[in-house]
Amino acid sequence: MALVLLKNNNVLFSKITKGYLAIVVIIETIGFSMSKGYHLNNAWLYNIFIIFEAAYISYGLYVALKCFTKKALLICNVPIIIFFGTYLFEVYHYGFLKFNSLSVNIYSIIFVIISLLYFHLLVKQKNPIILKINPQFWWVTAVLFYYFGSTVYNLFVHLLYQQFPKTYIILAYTMLGLNLLLYSIWIYSFICNSRQQKLLSSLH
Repeated sequence: MALVLLKNNNVLFSKITKGYLAIVVIIETIGFSMSKGYHLNNAWLYNIFIIFEAAYISYGLYVALKCFTKKALLICNVPIIIFFGTYLFEVYHYGFLKFNSLSVNIYSIIFVIISLLYFHLLVKQKNPIILKINPQFWWVTAVLFYYFGSTVYNLFVHLLYQQFPKTYIILAYTMLGLNLLLYSIWIYSFICNSRQQKLLSSLH
Protein backbone atom coordinates (compact mmCIF):
# COMPACT_ATOMS: atom_id res chain seq x y z
CA MET A 1 0.00 0.00 0.00
CA ALA A 2 2.90 2.37 0.71
CA LEU A 3 4.35 1.66 -2.73
CA VAL A 4 0.99 2.35 -4.38
CA LEU A 5 -0.14 5.36 -2.37
CA LEU A 6 3.23 7.07 -1.91
CA LYS A 7 4.75 6.27 -5.31
CA ASN A 8 4.61 9.86 -6.60
CA ASN A 9 5.48 11.45 -3.28
CA ASN A 10 8.84 13.20 -3.03
CA VAL A 11 8.54 14.00 0.69
CA LEU A 12 11.53 12.61 2.60
CA PHE A 13 9.36 10.97 5.26
CA SER A 14 7.45 9.03 2.59
CA LYS A 15 10.69 7.71 1.12
CA ILE A 16 11.99 6.74 4.55
CA THR A 17 8.64 5.04 5.30
CA LYS A 18 8.90 2.87 2.20
CA GLY A 19 12.47 1.95 3.08
CA TYR A 20 11.53 1.09 6.66
CA LEU A 21 8.57 -1.07 5.59
CA ALA A 22 10.85 -2.91 3.15
CA ILE A 23 13.18 -3.67 6.07
CA VAL A 24 10.18 -4.89 8.12
CA VAL A 25 9.16 -7.33 5.37
CA ILE A 26 12.72 -8.65 4.94
CA ILE A 27 13.38 -9.05 8.67
CA GLU A 28 10.01 -10.70 9.38
CA THR A 29 10.44 -13.12 6.47
CA ILE A 30 13.95 -14.14 7.53
CA GLY A 31 12.98 -14.25 11.22
CA PHE A 32 9.95 -16.46 10.56
CA SER A 33 12.01 -18.82 8.37
CA MET A 34 14.74 -19.09 11.02
CA SER A 35 12.26 -19.81 13.82
CA LYS A 36 9.69 -22.04 12.13
CA GLY A 37 11.65 -23.48 9.24
CA TYR A 38 15.05 -24.15 10.77
CA HIS A 39 14.30 -23.79 14.53
CA LEU A 40 17.15 -21.30 14.98
CA ASN A 41 17.48 -18.48 17.51
CA ASN A 42 16.47 -15.28 15.72
CA ALA A 43 16.80 -12.89 18.69
CA TRP A 44 20.00 -11.37 17.26
CA LEU A 45 18.14 -10.53 14.05
CA TYR A 46 15.45 -8.61 15.93
CA ASN A 47 18.14 -6.91 18.00
CA ILE A 48 19.31 -5.42 14.70
CA PHE A 49 15.76 -4.60 13.61
CA ILE A 50 14.84 -2.62 16.73
CA ILE A 51 17.59 -0.10 15.85
CA PHE A 52 15.74 0.68 12.60
CA GLU A 53 12.40 0.69 14.42
CA ALA A 54 13.54 3.15 17.11
CA ALA A 55 15.09 5.45 14.51
CA TYR A 56 12.04 5.42 12.20
CA ILE A 57 9.41 6.00 14.89
CA SER A 58 11.52 8.76 16.47
CA TYR A 59 11.87 10.48 13.10
CA GLY A 60 8.15 10.14 12.38
CA LEU A 61 7.27 11.71 15.71
CA TYR A 62 9.73 14.51 14.98
CA VAL A 63 8.02 15.22 11.65
CA ALA A 64 4.64 15.37 13.42
CA LEU A 65 5.86 17.54 16.32
CA LYS A 66 7.91 20.07 14.37
CA CYS A 67 4.69 21.76 13.18
CA PHE A 68 3.85 22.62 16.80
CA THR A 69 7.12 23.17 18.66
CA LYS A 70 10.69 24.27 18.00
CA LYS A 71 11.87 21.68 20.53
CA ALA A 72 10.71 18.75 18.37
CA LEU A 73 14.25 17.63 17.52
CA LEU A 74 15.32 17.71 21.16
CA ILE A 75 12.21 15.83 22.27
CA CYS A 76 12.62 13.08 19.68
CA ASN A 77 16.33 12.67 20.34
CA VAL A 78 15.46 11.55 23.87
CA PRO A 79 14.18 8.05 22.92
CA ILE A 80 17.19 7.50 20.64
CA ILE A 81 19.70 8.45 23.35
CA ILE A 82 17.96 6.39 26.04
CA PHE A 83 17.47 3.50 23.63
CA PHE A 84 21.13 3.27 22.67
CA GLY A 85 22.15 3.55 26.33
CA THR A 86 19.96 0.63 27.40
CA TYR A 87 20.75 -1.25 24.17
CA LEU A 88 24.51 -1.17 24.84
CA PHE A 89 23.88 -2.06 28.49
CA GLU A 90 21.87 -5.16 27.54
CA VAL A 91 24.32 -6.27 24.86
CA TYR A 92 27.22 -5.89 27.30
CA HIS A 93 25.53 -7.78 30.15
CA TYR A 94 23.46 -10.39 28.29
CA GLY A 95 25.12 -10.70 24.88
CA PHE A 96 23.71 -10.18 21.40
CA LEU A 97 21.86 -13.50 21.21
CA LYS A 98 19.33 -12.53 23.91
CA PHE A 99 16.51 -10.22 22.81
CA ASN A 100 16.86 -6.69 24.21
CA SER A 101 13.43 -6.55 25.82
CA LEU A 102 14.33 -3.78 28.28
CA SER A 103 15.32 -1.45 25.44
CA VAL A 104 12.06 -2.16 23.64
CA ASN A 105 9.95 -1.56 26.76
CA ILE A 106 11.69 1.73 27.52
CA TYR A 107 11.40 3.22 24.04
CA SER A 108 7.79 2.00 23.79
CA ILE A 109 6.88 3.94 26.94
CA ILE A 110 8.70 7.03 25.63
CA PHE A 111 6.90 6.78 22.28
CA VAL A 112 3.56 6.70 24.11
CA ILE A 113 4.52 9.81 26.09
CA ILE A 114 5.65 11.70 22.99
CA SER A 115 2.47 10.68 21.13
CA LEU A 116 0.37 12.06 23.99
CA LEU A 117 2.43 15.26 23.87
CA TYR A 118 1.60 15.53 20.15
CA PHE A 119 -2.13 15.29 20.88
CA HIS A 120 -1.78 17.84 23.68
CA LEU A 121 -0.09 20.32 21.32
CA LEU A 122 -2.65 19.53 18.62
CA VAL A 123 -5.50 20.48 20.95
CA LYS A 124 -3.76 23.68 22.03
CA GLN A 125 -2.86 24.95 18.55
CA LYS A 126 -4.95 27.82 17.18
CA ASN A 127 -5.29 26.82 13.55
CA PRO A 128 -7.85 24.00 13.24
CA ILE A 129 -7.10 21.00 11.03
CA ILE A 130 -9.42 18.42 9.52
CA LEU A 131 -8.42 15.34 11.48
CA LYS A 132 -10.09 12.78 9.23
CA ILE A 133 -7.79 13.68 6.33
CA ASN A 134 -4.63 14.60 8.24
CA PRO A 135 -1.93 11.94 7.64
CA GLN A 136 0.27 12.91 10.59
CA PHE A 137 -2.63 12.65 13.03
CA TRP A 138 -3.42 9.10 11.91
CA TRP A 139 0.23 8.04 11.79
CA VAL A 140 0.75 9.16 15.41
CA THR A 141 -2.58 7.59 16.44
CA ALA A 142 -1.35 4.23 15.14
CA VAL A 143 1.92 4.64 17.04
CA LEU A 144 0.07 5.48 20.28
CA PHE A 145 -2.29 2.50 20.07
CA TYR A 146 0.42 0.04 19.07
CA TYR A 147 3.08 1.01 21.58
CA PHE A 148 0.63 1.41 24.46
CA GLY A 149 -0.78 -2.05 23.74
CA SER A 150 2.61 -3.66 23.16
CA THR A 151 4.02 -2.12 26.36
CA VAL A 152 1.24 -3.70 28.43
CA TYR A 153 1.75 -6.93 26.46
CA ASN A 154 5.53 -7.01 27.00
CA LEU A 155 5.25 -6.26 30.71
CA PHE A 156 2.84 -9.11 31.43
CA VAL A 157 3.47 -11.70 28.69
CA HIS A 158 6.09 -13.71 30.60
CA LEU A 159 4.06 -13.68 33.83
CA LEU A 160 0.90 -14.82 32.06
CA TYR A 161 2.71 -17.48 30.07
CA GLN A 162 4.38 -18.92 33.18
CA GLN A 163 1.14 -18.99 35.16
CA PHE A 164 -1.15 -19.97 32.29
CA PRO A 165 0.82 -21.75 29.51
CA LYS A 166 -2.35 -22.43 27.53
CA THR A 167 -2.85 -18.67 27.02
CA TYR A 168 0.04 -18.65 24.50
CA ILE A 169 -2.31 -18.72 21.52
CA ILE A 170 -4.34 -15.82 22.96
CA LEU A 171 -1.15 -13.82 23.52
CA ALA A 172 -0.01 -14.54 19.97
CA TYR A 173 -3.33 -13.32 18.54
CA THR A 174 -3.15 -10.23 20.76
CA MET A 175 0.17 -9.22 19.19
CA LEU A 176 -1.16 -10.01 15.72
CA GLY A 177 -4.14 -7.77 16.48
CA LEU A 178 -1.84 -4.92 17.55
CA ASN A 179 0.15 -5.28 14.33
CA LEU A 180 -3.04 -5.30 12.28
CA LEU A 181 -4.20 -2.13 14.06
CA LEU A 182 -0.87 -0.38 13.49
CA TYR A 183 -0.61 -1.11 9.78
CA SER A 184 -4.31 -0.56 9.09
CA ILE A 185 -4.21 2.95 10.53
CA TRP A 186 -0.91 3.64 8.77
CA ILE A 187 -2.53 2.64 5.48
CA TYR A 188 -5.25 5.18 6.13
CA SER A 189 -2.58 7.81 6.82
CA PHE A 190 -0.99 6.90 3.46
CA ILE A 191 -4.39 7.41 1.80
CA CYS A 192 -4.66 10.86 3.42
CA ASN A 193 -1.12 11.66 2.33
CA SER A 194 -1.86 10.63 -1.25
CA ARG A 195 -4.99 12.81 -1.33
CA GLN A 196 -3.04 15.79 -0.01
CA GLN A 197 -0.37 15.39 -2.68
CA LYS A 198 -2.98 15.18 -5.45
CA LEU A 199 -4.68 18.29 -4.10
CA LEU A 200 -1.38 20.20 -4.01
CA SER A 201 -0.57 19.07 -7.55
CA SER A 202 -3.96 20.24 -8.83
CA LEU A 203 -3.43 23.67 -7.24
CA HIS A 204 -0.13 24.09 -9.08
